[in-house]
Amino acid sequence: MSEPQTSSDELALPSELTLLHGAMTAAMVAGLPQVKHVEAYPVLKEGMQLPALIYAMTGVAPGTSPGDGRLCVKATFEACILVESGRKMAPLQAAILASKFMQLLDEQYWNLDFVGQVHGVQAMPSEMIPELVRCTAWSVMWQQDVYLGQTEWPWENEPPGSLVFAFSPDTGPGAEGDYQSPEEMA
Repeated sequence: MSEPQTSSDELALPSELTLLHGAMTAAMVAGLPQVKHVEAYPVLKEGMQLPALIYAMTGVAPGTSPGDGRLCVKATFEACILVESGRKMAPLQAAILASKFMQLLDEQYWNLDFVGQVHGVQAMPSEMIPELVRCTAWSVMWQQDVYLGQTEWPWENEPPGSLVFAFSPDTGPGAEGDYQSPEEMA
């Protein structure tokens, strides 16, 4: 029994992960002009322009629930910086590009409101990949919390924006004018 086939369009549904990968690719292209090719989940092929940065999300684990109806996952990403092995000092050039990429990752949110700050960044020389025998490679790994789904307001009888705070002694009947919304306190 075989699995039903799906088109690539069906798999690329708009989601937070689609938006995140698009924002990441755009930031990598803009922030690393020395890199000639940036691609998520590439199909390795001959003729890829080098130096290249290829990356993918390689794992997810449960994150801390924000308590607002969204799912938080700790996403692990891995990138591979590829440099032609025939270049002079190719291993050093790959290490330099990896360190520049680490600078780009520092305190990165990709200008999205549903991701946490990048953390746990590591870089190291990459093991030999048979398809990339002509390349010297460095791997960069990082983690980032990603919040999936829409926020939900669990109190049907209380519309959003009806929550207010008061601080003692300015509370109770007659002090309603001193109450503040969370937005006013920001």
